[in-house]
Amino acid sequence: MLAMHLLSLKCHRVSRGAGADEIYMVINGHRVSAPGLPEVWSMRDGDSVDLNFFNSGFPPGVPETRFTITLMEEDVFDLESDLFEDDNLGTVSFTVNDFDWFDDFWNKNREVRFTGKGSNYSLFYKFSDIP
Repeated sequence: MLAMHLLSLKCHRVSRGAGADEIYMVINGHRVSAPGLPEVWSMRDGDSVDLNFFNSGFPPGVPETRFTITLMEEDVFDLESDLFEDDNLGTVSFTVNDFDWFDDFWNKNREVRFTGKGSNYSLFYKFSDIP
């Protein structure tokens, strides 16, 4: 099965506001976390979280499967609405067809960036074939 192996998340710069970001991820509409890690990661500039887990696999031969990853910051106070709401730090979306299959597809470490609300995060991952 085709799976996305999530390796790590690095904070280069927290989102606007003071203090640490309380980060979580949503993949294909489902909130995800690595086994043994808290559901929310408190991150400051320079922090990294080792994720080392697989997103659910997809049967072989389904290269059009879309991966949509959203990085969220929990409980951000919105001054305009006077409500606490989670802050979207960015969304990336792609299919396996967006990549070059001849460019070491299965083992190449990849990076996506999230830069919403003044933040700067890198998610490192690779595609894997899991039984």
